[in-house]
Amino acid sequence: MRVLTISLCLSVIVSSQLSCRVRAQETPPIAGNDEVAEFIKNFSGRGTLSDGSQPTLASDAAKQFRMRDGFEIELVASEPAISQPLFLSWDSRGRMWVAQYRQYQFPAGLKVVRYDQHLRAVFDKVPEPPPHGTPGEDRITVFEDTNGDGTYDSHKDVITGLNIASSVQVGDGGIWVLNPPYLLFYPDANNDDVPDRDPEVHLSGFGLQDTHSVANSLLWGPDGWLYGANGSTTIGTVSSAATQGVEFEGQCVWRYHPDTKEFEIYAEGGGNTFSLDIDSKGRVFSGTNGGRTRGFYYPQGSYSQKNWGKHGPLTNPYAFGYFHQMECQGDDRRFAQAFLIYEGGLFPPQYDRTIVAPNALHNLVWHSQLIPTGSTYRTEDNENLCESPDRWFRPVYAGVGPDGAVYMADWYDTRLSHVSPLDDWHKESGRVYRVFPQDANPAYTLGDLQKLPSNQLVDLFQHPNKWVRKRAVLELGWRGDRSILQRLIALVEQDNSLEALWVVNLLGELNHRRAAQWLKNADEHIRRWVVRALGDRHEGIAEMATSAEKEPAVQVRSQLAATAKRVPAEHALPIIRQLLTHSEDLDDPHMPLMIWWALESQAEAWPQVEALFSDRALWKLPLVREQIASRLMQRYATSGRGKDLRRCARLVELAPDQESKNVLLVGLNRAFQGRTIPQLPDSLEHTLKEYQASLGNSGLMIALRQGSEAAVRDALRVVGDRSEDLGVRIELTRGLGDAQNKLALEPLIQLAVGARTSEPAHQRVAMIALRRFDDDSIASQLIGRFGSSISAEHELRDTACRTLATRPAWAKALLREVIAWRLREKDVPVDVVQQLRSYEDPEIVALAEQAFGKPIIISSEQKLAFMRRLQGVLSQPQADANAGKEVFAKKCATCHKLFGEGNTIGPPLDAYERGNVNFWLVSIVEPSAEIREGFQSYAALTVDGRVITGMVSAQDTNSVTIRSADNQTTTVAREDLETLRALKTSLMPEDVLKDLSDQQIRDLFAYVSQGARR
Repeated sequence: MRVLTISLCLSVIVSSQLSCRVRAQETPPIAGNDEVAEFIKNFSGRGTLSDGSQPTLASDAAKQFRMRDGFEIELVASEPAISQPLFLSWDSRGRMWVAQYRQYQFPAGLKVVRYDQHLRAVFDKVPEPPPHGTPGEDRITVFEDTNGDGTYDSHKDVITGLNIASSVQVGDGGIWVLNPPYLLFYPDANNDDVPDRDPEVHLSGFGLQDTHSVANSLLWGPDGWLYGANGSTTIGTVSSAATQGVEFEGQCVWRYHPDTKEFEIYAEGGGNTFSLDIDSKGRVFSGTNGGRTRGFYYPQGSYSQKNWGKHGPLTNPYAFGYFHQMECQGDDRRFAQAFLIYEGGLFPPQYDRTIVAPNALHNLVWHSQLIPTGSTYRTEDNENLCESPDRWFRPVYAGVGPDGAVYMADWYDTRLSHVSPLDDWHKESGRVYRVFPQDANPAYTLGDLQKLPSNQLVDLFQHPNKWVRKRAVLELGWRGDRSILQRLIALVEQDNSLEALWVVNLLGELNHRRAAQWLKNADEHIRRWVVRALGDRHEGIAEMATSAEKEPAVQVRSQLAATAKRVPAEHALPIIRQLLTHSEDLDDPHMPLMIWWALESQAEAWPQVEALFSDRALWKLPLVREQIASRLMQRYATSGRGKDLRRCARLVELAPDQESKNVLLVGLNRAFQGRTIPQLPDSLEHTLKEYQASLGNSGLMIALRQGSEAAVRDALRVVGDRSEDLGVRIELTRGLGDAQNKLALEPLIQLAVGARTSEPAHQRVAMIALRRFDDDSIASQLIGRFGSSISAEHELRDTACRTLATRPAWAKALLREVIAWRLREKDVPVDVVQQLRSYEDPEIVALAEQAFGKPIIISSEQKLAFMRRLQGVLSQPQADANAGKEVFAKKCATCHKLFGEGNTIGPPLDAYERGNVNFWLVSIVEPSAEIREGFQSYAALTVDGRVITGMVSAQDTNSVTIRSADNQTTTVAREDLETLRALKTSLMPEDVLKDLSDQQIRDLFAYVSQGARR
């Protein structure tokens, strides 16, 4: 074993190892207020925290590794040259660039003003991009082998003063630094490592809420885009010069094109995504912080699993499914955060295309086979590549260098867990290692690729190291030399060279004629990348549909589906139509959802979708009948817009037989269970009622209504059986709630928290059914899953909040979650806040005021001033009624109906003086001034302690029916009703315009006033 120590200063390690430990009894400098200071002092850290042990000298630590036979490990760099290394990359001269994350865990110059339950911080401001604002301790350092002997013998700091800098790449004219919330570009035209000027901000808006999960892992793709990952507990609203306000919550893979300035989400979901690799065929992978896997495979445009409650919903509410992590056979411990696919050419051949996955938690490096399974992959573990008894060994990055060795950045700290607000990291240590076969002498000897003639770069397409091949591709693309075009074309057509295709694409020479020809290439990866490149340009050609019909390779079909999301409908729908004929994809782990996401992306192209489903033969295809039709119906129904509901009715008309109609009705039923049901077209409402009645008229349902305990037991068996019809399970779940049999309590809880069902509609119905049971454990069970299975997705958390608001004890528990910062105030629906405020219990009143503040009493003068301001806003002529329609759908249509769209919880608006601005102003600013007859709000208190608020939709001598703000109806027998009192305030909040810009207000008024007399 060789040990190469660049520079080691014992005094620095020994004297300063405790210098930056934060003492819990001191006022934390990061605290922006007393409340945060107290929170930090009292927070009990979780996970692998500092244990007070001492670090081992770098030279000694390198000797402790237990290596797999035939391999050795070598120390490449260590403290004091580096500390807290987070990321490595290499430039075209083979030099190693190190991102030192020394500022972690708090950005310089910021104060925390609040934490949430997951220790995500709200800071007092957004930091300025370096070099402005408070400088941080992060830096970018480059290491160079000056004599070609394979040893990095010199180093220098290139950029200092960075503030949460997670990764670096060099190329395309300079140095790219990911320094959330920014992507910075330091121009360096002469490659002297001295930036020519202050950095350009190419991207802004990445989240900083958790610096353990920021944007990370910059990586050049062979298509010329810069790829990156985002961790699980930060939220982004990212903008570039060409793309504005791309919003996402949590983990994803994203990319940015330096020339077009486009930013987009490449794929969404994953674990705490803090690594990224693109294999030699251009496929994207990452590691994860979860167990029982080595990571995720990301087809373009796909959605993968995440911890929904903690990490937030997907950007697409109509995804209706997601991919899982790669299945793993072997060690199921957490976690393979760092990840690479080895294609470096230095290891023995059996290691090619295998996974190397360092595990920082268990101080080892996994080695796993990557095995195709349909269009995706699974893994099987081999013997570990290396292990260390030193619990300070924390490998946080792995990559293959220009010499073919595997490099690892070792954070080197006894602490690993971020779940503590104390900044007691050991900031003076860090190492870089490389692993290679014992008989190898790894060294990069190709010199500066930027200086090689173009034809010599093309020759490097045959190099055994993927890094060299890709770097040659990139240099040719950045160079823009078209003199080699004919040679590249010949390489594609004669040698199936994927690298040559990539350069043709980078040069802008993949025209439609050439693309159509290469779609017939014998190599599936050529075909796949032709489809991919066209989709990246949002261009379709007719030949892609022909390709989709005959394509034998499943990953090419997967890419065809991904590209169908990106091209115009006239090209996308023919592709989708042909993909649906591949019944062999029905059981593929990915393909049904890839095809669904392609179709969903074109759902607004209704004429083409209608034409597609007018084909009676289509309905007979297994993929349509089992995977697509129900989802399409659910998608249109879930939107709730009038035009989409009419599309639902049309789909029912197009269905050629009763079996097809029933498939559609499953989707329709799934869309509406446990949530607001909008006004349906008459034919659709009649069809839905008939379907639901058929479910409810089963013998078991009738027996359940009659109170049979045997029926309760039978119903419990059915509702927990995922092979049973979903509609039947939902109706029986509702019936179990009505029966109020104690045998059903625990099974209903298990359904509500998602333990016995994977259907959000079923979860929502179970939560509503639980309202009938007076049991305090229900509140703790629901609240306990807010961070996981009861998420914002599919209105699950909203439904849980509405359930919790129905009983005093549950309401108190919900309010305490908000007060303790475990539930954000904004995550509680407005109608729930109003219901909580309707309680007269002094304790609940006090808790509600502590959670949401005292009810704002606006004086008449303030209301008049607000109305005058609105009149001024509305006096400006620039307004877009189409944009206003979208505002109406979000802010008003939940309760009000206009132009045939929306709900009827509040009065329909068509007949009002819609052209009279003063009418609107009074109604919006002071909604309780005049409550229209029939829309008075009531609070019903039942004898079993429930509080139900809403409008009385029906009553007779036997019962009262209350319709709540989410359009759910509850019928209470008169003998079960303790009190029924009118509420003084309207269900409509007085601050309904609070979150709207002046332009949105003008757009909204333009829409609601359409066609009205003025």
